[in-house]
Amino acid sequence: MTAVAVWTHAPTADELLDDRLERGWAPIPSGLADGPRVLGHAAKVPSDRWRWEP
Repeated sequence: MTAVAVWTHAPTADELLDDRLERGWAPIPSGLADGPRVLGHAAKVPSDRWRWEP
């Protein structure tokens, strides 16, 4: 998504996240002291939908 202009309204954070997920995007977890975690609004994406990078 490169512009809000493609929406007929100002999209919510959930709508933007859902759109990205539908287009094949997946969050990449950060390696933190307490284990891998996705930060920010994408933290609500279940871990089985994360993209793991070596």
